[in-house]
Amino acid sequence: MNAGVERPATLDFLTHMLAALEAGRVDLPAFPKVVIQVQEVLENPNFTAQLLAKPILAEPTLAARFLNMANSTAFNATGRVIIDVGVALARLGAQKVYSVVLAHGIQELRKAESLQSIARPLEEMWSDSIAVAHFCNVVAKRSSLSTPEAFAAGLLHRVGHMYILVQSTKQGSSRARVLDSALVNEWHAVIAKAVLKNWEISKTVCDAVRAQTDLIARTGPPNLTDVLIAGIRLAHRMRDSHDSRNLASGGALVRLNLSVEECQKIIAEAAEEVRALERVFRA
Repeated sequence: MNAGVERPATLDFLTHMLAALEAGRVDLPAFPKVVIQVQEVLENPNFTAQLLAKPILAEPTLAARFLNMANSTAFNATGRVIIDVGVALARLGAQKVYSVVLAHGIQELRKAESLQSIARPLEEMWSDSIAVAHFCNVVAKRSSLSTPEAFAAGLLHRVGHMYILVQSTKQGSSRARVLDSALVNEWHAVIAKAVLKNWEISKTVCDAVRAQTDLIARTGPPNLTDVLIAGIRLAHRMRDSHDSRNLASGGALVRLNLSVEECQKIIAEAAEEVRALERVFRA
């Protein structure tokens, strides 16, 4: 299929996908029941960490993931080892817990036989999401912003790309259909917001994920969108140390008062913690 044919076909594909999402239809194969069960617990304003732990304990891999995460250097400043899943969930907080459960669901997609042809790009997107989540968490802390959703925004910022890629295989073939990459890059944030809205992720995270590709200058105090954009830029720079554009002065980095030197320090300190988080999410 040539580029001239790809673009209108891709636009039609994305338009129909967004319409389905806006109508409340999220279509993912083999999405684990624990996602729905955790969501139901969180809908109760009086939920407790122990209630939240119940469906998670039924998934040993997921339970181990939370214990490893709560005991990692990123989330365990005291160094006190946690062995109780309920305590681990209380330490992480509801927003991180739900985003990790969704992440677990996305990870499980790779096991679906119908998606084996796209397992590698899904894995690459997931590695990027883990790195961005780490940097968002660090930037929010260093900037003294009250943004408990920073980790979740980073972890879920590529849901649009992932959803588009999964849907591209559902054409009666084991191979993903060819899409116009420029259009996908234009639309992925809109698709991501629609998916996350269906999953009842907070409006703040939905809005930040939607705005990640906006180039317009923002006014007012720095917010979660700035944190996410900074996290994306730092993760990209960590992967490619020769790409100076990601640390160029301006935009989100200036709004967060992050100098090039500060960014380089954050990146230098990140490698081991990012590897540790990747081990957690691949447990």
